[in-house]
Amino acid sequence: MERLICYISILFSFVALSSCGDKDEPGPVLTETDRTVLVYMVADNSLGTWSCDDADIAEMLTAAKAGGLAGGRLVVYHGRPRTEINPPQLLDITPSGVVTLKTYPTATADGDKIYSVDPARIREVLSDTKTFAPAGEYAIVFWSHSSGWLGPVGKDDYRYRAFGDDRGHHITIQTLASTLAGEKFSFIYFDCCQMANVESAYELRHLTPVIVGSPTELGIDGMRYDLNVPVFFSPVPDLEQAARNTYEDYAGNNLECQMTVIRTEGLERLASATRDIMVRLEDYPEGVGSLQRYCRPTETCWSYDMKQYMELITPQDSKELLAEWEKAFDKVVTYAASTPTAIGGSALSPFYINTCNGLGMYVIKGPEEISYRQYDSLAWWNDVVSVAPAYK
Repeated sequence: MERLICYISILFSFVALSSCGDKDEPGPVLTETDRTVLVYMVADNSLGTWSCDDADIAEMLTAAKAGGLAGGRLVVYHGRPRTEINPPQLLDITPSGVVTLKTYPTATADGDKIYSVDPARIREVLSDTKTFAPAGEYAIVFWSHSSGWLGPVGKDDYRYRAFGDDRGHHITIQTLASTLAGEKFSFIYFDCCQMANVESAYELRHLTPVIVGSPTELGIDGMRYDLNVPVFFSPVPDLEQAARNTYEDYAGNNLECQMTVIRTEGLERLASATRDIMVRLEDYPEGVGSLQRYCRPTETCWSYDMKQYMELITPQDSKELLAEWEKAFDKVVTYAASTPTAIGGSALSPFYINTCNGLGMYVIKGPEEISYRQYDSLAWWNDVVSVAPAYK
């Protein structure tokens, strides 16, 4: 999220959230519902400084008061700005206001800091959500900064990892997947940047049938919760509609946005079809500069349009492989939309999106790039990309 718009909603959000102080930690609420949606909000970063967390919770309240929960439960883990004096809380968004279910410690008994991206904290919140808001099924929204599959620069480097920003600490996509192992979510929605890439989706494929995210940077307002909360609590959530709501809200206000819906059931077939093409890649690809990039033009690009890449590297005498690959791809990406430009350009030099098939993929252009940001530790590398003779 990279756009300074949140201020518009701040005044309203402070009024809407005033009920928190009146309803603090009443104890477990154990009535089971059909669906509980957990918004995992990591906001001790620039987004919290700009009060985007408060603005989004206010939108959730608007939806709840309008009947958008449809009898379900909307729970928010709120990792608040200035965590040391505003410890994280688990909130219940109800038609009558916000109820604080639990307040979390910010350090261990030994004085070690606890971060919202720590695996133990994530598992604790999931367990608490099931205790306070038991349901027939669960879904999760991840809210924060993010950067796709990118691993740390060094072994002990906590910067620039895949999801979350809690006082400079993040979690890799592999660790997030292992932390959530065994969980089943009816959907995962990434209300953050650059998570619609095949590497991240492949790591998370066993957790959910559908992932929603953006292949590029997303504006700091993220999605409109007052529009999407009712969709999340429909008898059968229409995630294409949720993605469309986000896209159309940005596009209708002349703002940049790219959105994608990924159906994970087809990822194994897509992996197999991609492997059939990669095994014919004898040399490092040429013509990469012609591909649509999903990273800012001024940055090292780790995500290009996957479909364009497969078209580029498929041998001329193997077009039947590309046709099979396209069939597999169309089963995975069921919605993709883009405005003409993306965040990261300027008035004089816009970041144009000429092609958006919705799913990003890393392109290895030389031997030194195989291990870039620990790419060679990803399941997608091991299961798919590593078969290419060019990379042996």
